[in-house]
Amino acid sequence: MQFEPATVQSASLYFNEGPDESEYHAAIAPKAEGFVVTYAYYRHGSNLTVGSKTPDPLPLDAATKVFDKLIAAQRAKGYRTCFPQHA
Repeated sequence: MQFEPATVQSASLYFNEGPDESEYHAAIAPKAEGFVVTYAYYRHGSNLTVGSKTPDPLPLDAATKVFDKLIAAQRAKGYRTCFPQHA
């Protein structure tokens, strides 16, 4: 049995401008013989929305391009990198 990591690459972004506060998470994950790009976002006061930008698995280089484009689009909207908080 071969172990596959839960994600190959991931990013967590945060947006806070005035009353608007939201989080956006994206990841490249192995699936079948390829990789998918998944996302989840949450706006304060609403439900979590999850989905996939790649309905079918892609080669890693293609999935990475989709992931990079997705993160760049969110950064252009004003999202910034989340840093983990340590206790």
